[in-house]
Amino acid sequence: MRALVTGGTGFVGSHLIERLVADGMDVRALIRRDADRAGMVSLGAEPVRGDLDDAASLAAACRDVDVIYHAAARVEIVGSESDFMRTTVDGTRRLTEAATAAQVKRFVYVSSCGVYHPKLLSSGIVINEATPTPEPPRWFMYGRTKLMAEEVVRTSMPASIEWTIIRLGYLYGPRNKTMHTYLEPVFREGIARIIGGGDNEMAMVYVLDAVKAIALSGTRPAAKNQILIAGGDEVVTQQTYFDALADGFGLPHVKRVPYGIAFFAGWVGEYVAVGTRRMVMRRAAVALTGLPQKIDCSKTRQILDWKPTVRFADGMRRAFEWYHEAYGRSAGHPASATPSTVS
Repeated sequence: MRALVTGGTGFVGSHLIERLVADGMDVRALIRRDADRAGMVSLGAEPVRGDLDDAASLAAACRDVDVIYHAAARVEIVGSESDFMRTTVDGTRRLTEAATAAQVKRFVYVSSCGVYHPKLLSSGIVINEATPTPEPPRWFMYGRTKLMAEEVVRTSMPASIEWTIIRLGYLYGPRNKTMHTYLEPVFREGIARIIGGGDNEMAMVYVLDAVKAIALSGTRPAAKNQILIAGGDEVVTQQTYFDALADGFGLPHVKRVPYGIAFFAGWVGEYVAVGTRRMVMRRAAVALTGLPQKIDCSKTRQILDWKPTVRFADGMRRAFEWYHEAYGRSAGHPASATPSTVS
């Protein structure tokens, strides 16, 4: 079986390629730069040049492919509506058109639990695969356009092509470069804050557990035309997560700020903040961090015969082992899965 993976140079995509290759698939990886060829080859994939803006390149990449795993998207919080639309929505549309022309068997869209409206999260309800969500607000373009791209996948495929949408929880693990470009700087500069009381659940899922679920989504018959969720089964609070990050970076635990104040600061920050603070001071970042994410993915477990296997403390340890090796840092204190009081 031959698979095409988009976003293969990213955090999720690189692990997904390795998983598919280990499962015996012939993997083709879409790349935008020749500089990425060696990396894809090292993972066991065949690199092919292409871009989500280039319909002709997508048609060539999809030729003789059985299943497409579409993991590419604009993942930043900062960006214009046109930037998000062009990559996440229009790019997905072009890829579904190429998949249709190539008559692939299944199209797997890698989505996010970020599609859930903040009001839905703040209600505190337990979300499952059947929970409907309003379209996220315009100030959260990442989640808004991911949901729009899901709609493209669900409505544009002919009956002859199966689709699966899998929404991922809050990912962590090795190769997460945002730990270096974003997380450590805001911790080191004293910008990071616990939003609210810190006791809100975060739908944390270790990246290798997530990619196993993604891989199965492309092969399990019961996953046909289903919306699935890959989330962890361990209660991890915002406090737990931030304490583990601080310990891993070898930095002090961060203080708290009330949710309302943080949200207002995010609204102001969207207009005036610059530099690293631009990422922190966003309403989208506040909502993603400070609202409860109560996820029940029982249906997905049954359909895929899957469950997460890596505990949070072990996953964070592995993440920081990679981090310190990759960036030449001496390790901080071991990541802790036990919340501690921060005032």
